Amino acid sequence: MTINLENRKEVDVNLIVNATEKRPRTFTELLHITRLPRKTLSSRLKELCATGVIVKKEGAYEANGDSRFVGEAGKRIEKISKIFHNRKLRTGLMFVALLLSFSVSGYVLAMLLSPQPEEKCQEPALIGNFIVALDVNNVVDLYSWQVAIVYNSSQLKVLEMTPGGFVGEEFPQFVNSTDSFEDLLLLAGSLLGEVQGKNGGGRLAIVVFGYFTEDYDEPKIVPEKVFETFLLNSQLQRIPINDSTLTLTLVEKP
Repeated sequence: MTINLENRKEVDVNLIVNATEKRPRTFTELLHITRLPRKTLSSRLKELCATGVIVKKEGAYEANGDSRFVGEAGKRIEKISKIFHNRKLRTGLMFVALLLSFSVSGYVLAMLLSPQPEEKCQEPALIGNFIVALDVNNVVDLYSWQVAIVYNSSQLKVLEMTPGGFVGEEFPQFVNSTDSFEDLLLLAGSLLGEVQGKNGGGRLAIVVFGYFTEDYDEPKIVPEKVFETFLLNSQLQRIPINDSTLTLTLVEKP
C-alpha cells in the first residue's frame, strides 16, 4: 500500500475511528494509541468532529454510531481480509502482512524523524515484563503458519519477538508485526522451496511483553481479527486446528 498524502490522512482517520469505536478516548489516550504528532491528531479530530464522524463528550472522543468513515485505506484492509479465504494467495499472506507493516511503520518512522515542534506524548513507565512461548503440537507436514494474538495495548507492550525455530528461523522465513492492526500481534513463519513440512510439535516463537499495570489481561490467540490464524502443509492445504494445536504459555525468564 503506497503511502501518499491522501493515504496518510485516511490511515490517520481510520486509526482514530477504530480507537474510539470501542469506548470513549481522551486526547492523551489517542496520542498513545495512534502515535500521531500532537498537531496532526488535533487537526484530524477537529475535522472528524466537524463532519460528525466523532463526537466529543465530557473531554473524551467517541465514534458516532450513525456516521462511519470509510476511505480507501479501510477498503484496502477489507480486501486484504478477504484474501485470507483465497487458497491461491495464502502462501504469500505473511509477506502481505509484513509489507503492510512496513508501509505503516515506515510512515510513523518518517514522522518521528521529522522535526516536530509540538510536545511529545510521554508513554507510561513499564513496571515489569513476562515471556510467553507460542508452541504447536501434534501436527503433520507443517510448512507455513500465521498466528494472530490480541493484547490490550493500554496495559501491555510488545518488547521483543524471536523465532522458536520449529518452522521459520529468521527473515524472510519468520516475520512479525504489531503495526498491522490495533491491539494485534501478528506472527508468521514458513519453510522455503519444495521440501516436506515438519511433524510433531515445537516452538514457533517467543514473545516478551512489558506491562504498565499489575492487573492486565493476558494475551490470547484468536482465529481471526482482520488477519487470520492458520496452519498450512507442504501442499498448501489447511491443517485443522483444535484447542490444543496452538498454545501460548508463560515461560521462565532466561
